[in-house]
Amino acid sequence: MGRDPLRMYLVLRRGAIAELARAGELAGAAAVACLRTFAAQPEHEETIAAWRERPGKVCLRARTAGQWEQVLTEPHALAGDVDGEAVIALPPRLRSQRGPLLERLQAMSSALEPPPPEAPERAGTVTYALNPAAEMSSGKTVAQIAHAAVMAADTGELEDWVAAGCPGRVIAPGAARFAALATRGACVARVVDAGLTEVAPGTVTVLALAHS
Repeated sequence: MGRDPLRMYLVLRRGAIAELARAGELAGAAAVACLRTFAAQPEHEETIAAWRERPGKVCLRARTAGQWEQVLTEPHALAGDVDGEAVIALPPRLRSQRGPLLERLQAMSSALEPPPPEAPERAGTVTYALNPAAEMSSGKTVAQIAHAAVMAADTGELEDWVAAGCPGRVIAPGAARFAALATRGACVARVVDAGLTEVAPGTVTVLALAHS
């Protein structure tokens, strides 16, 4: 499995989302919706269970409207406006089985407008705080936020949030603020990276904090 890992593919349409915060929020919502939609379906149940042992995600971009429309024909979950800001999440599959369409899509690497250092808290939402010490590409960051969303949903304590479509906000605090957030009781998920790409093993990349 190491050479042919299971991956959930997150697809953004090129140019449709300008802000990293919005891309991350939508990716998190799409990933959670994907698992809730497909985990109990017989054709996906076993694969998703195996994927959860090492829940890797890959962020891709559809370069053209035609590519985006082709991805929409695949079994998927979507968050956002299909004709505007949106992210598609595809059920996990072996990398070797991603198929010609996904093979043609490029990895998400375009720079997006960075998140603010702080944003107002809103009841019923989750805040994703990015670790300022973890330098990551836009695609890696979006995938890490999606990890945090799935982990938060998996606690079973945020079902109203899941039912509302996983509303969230993404912030990029300074080091002192990030350290303070890590100690808050509202922290419902802490993403620790395996170190396969971009950051060292054991790096905390994202904190998820729930607001009631």
